[in-house]
Amino acid sequence: MKLIVGLGNPGPTYEKTRHNIGAVVADSLVFSYGEKYSVHKRSGAETATVRIGDEPVMVAKARAYMNVTGRQIGPLAAYYSVAPADLIVLHDELDIDFGQVRLKLGGGEGGHNGLRSITSAVGTRDYLRVRLGIGRPPGRQDPADYVLKAFPSAAKADVELLIANGVDAAETLVKHGLEAAQNVVHTW
Repeated sequence: MKLIVGLGNPGPTYEKTRHNIGAVVADSLVFSYGEKYSVHKRSGAETATVRIGDEPVMVAKARAYMNVTGRQIGPLAAYYSVAPADLIVLHDELDIDFGQVRLKLGGGEGGHNGLRSITSAVGTRDYLRVRLGIGRPPGRQDPADYVLKAFPSAAKADVELLIANGVDAAETLVKHGLEAAQNVVHTW
């Protein structure tokens, strides 16, 4: 089974922030299939199963803060024997222009504490990533402050497109694998 994880922080304070775009894309994916989350009793994560193509795929969000996401996602992946190559993490990415989506296998965490927590929990960096571009902060704004702020209301249409493209990228990755999906997604 493949496991798609949307990174974010729980609660209404964070729901519209840049740092939560991974969780928002996961929600959009789940809701587009008419499914709802339930709490996985062993891990504590919210999960839903969708069928992408012919494959059942579990979509999950931790109900813990970003920095400790791995505490719920690690046990969830272990419970379902999800190999790192079948783990897909949706996350915000400062180093990609706002609105762009990029796919990648492995690599560093680039200061992203959610990725660091997942890496620690699964014991490797070699998992798939759907990198959702939020761009760099303007001027000298602290990146930590920038990611915890909401997208500007003027960017609403662009945020909606980023969410739709994130869903499409995750589905393409599941259906066709990394290389074929990169050939499609990286041309958008």
